[in-house]
Parts: sequence; structure tokens; C-alpha cells
Amino acid sequence: MENQIETLIVNSFTKPLSEKDQAVLDSWIEASVDNKNKFEAYKELWEKSSALASAPDIDVEAALIKTKKRINDFRFKRLKRMVLPVAAMLIVLLGFTFFMKRSFNQNSGINLSEDIVYQEVKAAFGTKTELELADGTVVWLNSGSSLRFPMSFNNLDQRKVYLDGEGYFDVTKNKNKPFIVNTGEVNVKVYGTAFNVSAYSDYSSMSVALVEGKVSLEDNKSNELTMLAPNDVVECDVRTKSFNTFSNVEMEKYTAWKDGYMMFYGDPISVIIKKIEKWYNVDITIADKELEAYRFTATFHDESLEQMLDLLSVSSPMNYEIIPSEKLQNNTFSPKKIILTKSKQ
Repeated sequence: MENQIETLIVNSFTKPLSEKDQAVLDSWIEASVDNKNKFEAYKELWEKSSALASAPDIDVEAALIKTKKRINDFRFKRLKRMVLPVAAMLIVLLGFTFFMKRSFNQNSGINLSEDIVYQEVKAAFGTKTELELADGTVVWLNSGSSLRFPMSFNNLDQRKVYLDGEGYFDVTKNKNKPFIVNTGEVNVKVYGTAFNVSAYSDYSSMSVALVEGKVSLEDNKSNELTMLAPNDVVECDVRTKSFNTFSNVEMEKYTAWKDGYMMFYGDPISVIIKKIEKWYNVDITIADKELEAYRFTATFHDESLEQMLDLLSVSSPMNYEIIPSEKLQNNTFSPKKIILTKSKQ
């Protein structure tokens, strides 16, 4: 729903909405004061951009970048998107969402003088996004992931960012200002290192894979939970805070996704379908429990959903059925559904 609203906001600035879309947007704006303030803030930023003259063809990305450059201390350095379809562009574009503690005066002005301004970048399904933070730290976001971060780390005691999904971090060293990745219940704390974090909010577990440097995991009260050394991987149940640590693992299994590869080493089907669901934005159901006993070792690169399922079914007694997406009342589409069954002997 959030992605749909963001797309409608952008479209409303560039062309008349359909009667149904306008009704959806108006309903969202009227639902709360916060929604109304958020819409007005976007509108004010948009209108300040001289690039938004009423031309028939608007370069939406360039226009929004110019708009944000008019804000003091906008130091976002670089955004590079890979394999980004046009349909997903507006989602990522509006994924530059401002998370501000705003003070609105009688004229609905925005006061940013005393507040930390946050930015959010989202990687649409089927894409990977690379970005560089204000301190020079480089982050890769995997499909369906988002990162919320301060636009500047100046005058802050720590460099804290908020991850929902999977991200690979190459952190700029700063001994006096630790870098912290908040995943909800667990914080990953470093000073300068390279590591991968997989922590989707709709999963009950997360993992951290350390490539180089030193990483500690802490709870939200800064209590240290565990420490990692290079080539360590820790898997954590976020509800119980229980950990399993593995040393000298195949690190490519956790990091190759940023280069377009999906690797499995003796992984159960439950692990594989989670990755497929996030990459292809599908829902997968294991209809036969016997399939849960099978483990797979494979490397995939740029295969389509059907090609990947074909390869898995050829190497195991497994069949699959794809149920097409359905159009919903709000004009969005439900994810495809995939049913996995055991082949009949």
C-alpha cells in the first residue's frame, strides 16, 4: 500500500490522476494529519524545482534530484541502480522518502534547523541498489530491502542506520564514531569493516556474515550479545535472541548476491524458497512435507523464475505449479503463487 501511495503522489505532480486513483490518494491524505503533512511537504519540495515546468515529458528522477539539492545539507552522494525496470523506478524514486521530525508553522512551513533529516532508499523486487552514504560507506541493498539513514553524520556520536531486508556494507573506518545497523531487535556494531546482514522484518531469524574486520551484535540496550571474527556467520532467532555461530564458512554464499548470483551449499528447500520469494516477489507453498528433507547445492545467475524452478525440479523429485497474479480492487496485483509438490513415482 505504501509503494502505491508513493507512486500516486509522484504521478499527481506530473499528470492528472484517474478518478479512481485520485480517490485513493485523497482518502489517504484525509486519513491522518501526518499523511496530509507528508503530502504537503513533498508538494512544496516539488514546486520549488524549476525543472518541473509544465513540460509534456518530465524526467522525474532528474527533477526530484534537483528539488532535493535545493535543501541545505543534502549530501547524498551517489545512487546506482542495477537491473532496474522502468515500472520499479517510481518506487525507488519515492523511496528517497524523507523521514523528518517536522515542525509545521501556521503557513505549513518546514523547520529543519534542529532536526536530523533521514532518507530512505528501497530496492524494488528483482533489483539490487548500490548507494554511498555521507561518510563514504558503500551499501548494496538486495531485492525487496530498504535502508533508512541520516543524510549527514555530522554532530552525531554514532553512525546509525536502519535496515529492513538484506544489505552488504563496506564501512568507512572511524574509531571515534561507530557504525550501527539496526535491524529491529538486534544492532550490528562496527567501526570499519565489510559484512552482510540479512534481516527481513517478516522473517523470525536474521544472519550476519563477516568478511573482514570485527563486528559485535547488541540488543537495543547496548548489551553485547556476541562477537564475530572474519569468516564467521551468526544466525539469530530475533524473538529469543538465541545464536548459532559458524566459522570458516563459504562466504560467497552470503555475499555473491550483490554480483547477481544466488548460491546454495547443502541448503534445505525452506531456505531456498525464502530467497526466491524475495527476489521474484512470489509466494511459495510446500504442499508435501517430504520435500522439506531435500537439500540443494546450486549456483544461479540471471535465470528467470521458471528456469530456476525447472532446474530445481530436474535435480529432485519435485513438481511446481504457478498460479498467475490477480488484479486487486486497488488496481495492484497480488504476487504469483507457486505450489511445490512431490513427484509421483
